[in-house]
Amino acid sequence: MASFRVRLHRIVSWMLVVFFFTTVFTGYSMTQNWFTDKYLLSQLHRIFEWFFVGLLLYHLVYTLFFTKISSKKLVTKLHEKKGVEINTLRLIQKVTSWGTMVTVLLIILSGLNGYVWFANTFGELIPFSWHRVLDIVMNIFIIIHIAIGLKFLTIRKKLRKQWINYAIAAVTILLLIGAVYLQIPKNNTGVPNDPGTTPEEGMVKITIDGTAYHFNPLNITTTRPDIFKGIQFSMFDVLVYLDQIGEVNLEYHFDVSMNTFVIDSMNGKTNWWYRTWYTGGWPEENAFRMDHYPWKFGTTLTFYQEREAYLNDVFTVFSEEVIRKENNSGKVIIPQIRITGDTFSETFTDVEILAHNLRDDIFQSGVITAIDVIMTLGDLGLITYKLQWYDSIGTANYVRNYWVNGINEDIAAGTCGWVYEAGSLIFSGFQGNHIHLPQDSRVINSPEYYKTFWICL
Repeated sequence: MASFRVRLHRIVSWMLVVFFFTTVFTGYSMTQNWFTDKYLLSQLHRIFEWFFVGLLLYHLVYTLFFTKISSKKLVTKLHEKKGVEINTLRLIQKVTSWGTMVTVLLIILSGLNGYVWFANTFGELIPFSWHRVLDIVMNIFIIIHIAIGLKFLTIRKKLRKQWINYAIAAVTILLLIGAVYLQIPKNNTGVPNDPGTTPEEGMVKITIDGTAYHFNPLNITTTRPDIFKGIQFSMFDVLVYLDQIGEVNLEYHFDVSMNTFVIDSMNGKTNWWYRTWYTGGWPEENAFRMDHYPWKFGTTLTFYQEREAYLNDVFTVFSEEVIRKENNSGKVIIPQIRITGDTFSETFTDVEILAHNLRDDIFQSGVITAIDVIMTLGDLGLITYKLQWYDSIGTANYVRNYWVNGINEDIAAGTCGWVYEAGSLIFSGFQGNHIHLPQDSRVINSPEYYKTFWICL
């Protein structure tokens, strides 16, 4: 029986190693922006996390109740200089076991902020920030614990080659360095703003076909004064400025049928499109007018050559929006609005959206943004809502936007809240509509649909 229990424990231990690394990988994939589909990663992370926690609990119970060597005996043997190498490893293994148990417990509790009931009740006492801060401590404990387990495996298998010890030591050191490195705060924007510069000054850069271009945002004026106010400008305006100072050769025109500027050619090439994201964001597919997308401090902006077929689809959607608006006598009437919350679901059809001028610091009076959809539904008495201003959110250190923090009874808490998308159904989701442009900054023309839904990361 005892031998079976030992074999089972060893199998569970190595399964635990596998789920530890998959849990860590999916977690860092989200925080380090290694992949764009964070929602899929979030679900995988939770699955791996529960397997990891279950196996870890078994491992800890076994270690506490079936391991006969006490820490006190190990210290005594070391004091008497008996089996120094083995007993030192066993003592470190004990310490890392207890350290892992404590940190995992706190990480699990803080991770429960992904559930609204916990965040509302214990969020201030056990904040989600612990989940990230203690993560590195847990990783260090577990990496050292795994390394010692590998060493004991070589001893049981009578593998006495010195290079094996060196390999275990080298891999352990690399993993520890990696764990620490991934916790170092980074500028996710890729924009080399000098420390101390204000959001309105200092040279920043964009990338065109792999080449970096620098400019001062204060020198740019907008080509869309019908949309932007004062010193505000769009991503497209950056290209126009670079053309004006002779950095690029840009040919473009305004297409009334699409209500947007179109690039005919740049530096002798055609079919240009763009990727952009704000501080804390990541690259994503984009089917949004570039002369509508506001520039903001900490922006990453890249222009590249896109497939002609994709651009034709984008331009067709733009034309359809203009036609839809003209058919509605200049009114923005959205055929379908879907709200999928944590506790309710609603669908509204053919709703006329009115401007509320919430961001009159950025946009001209009468410009309609995505957040006006929620505010209009509130005006009509169809929902209640709550807006929240954020200067920063997590790794996004420069936000300065209003967020829809609650609709009806579903109020954002912990890692749960509302996200949205709008546009044509052919670009729904991550195909181009679900971009991380805050609702109060997303100008809408006449989209085919608007959707907001509840997620927990």
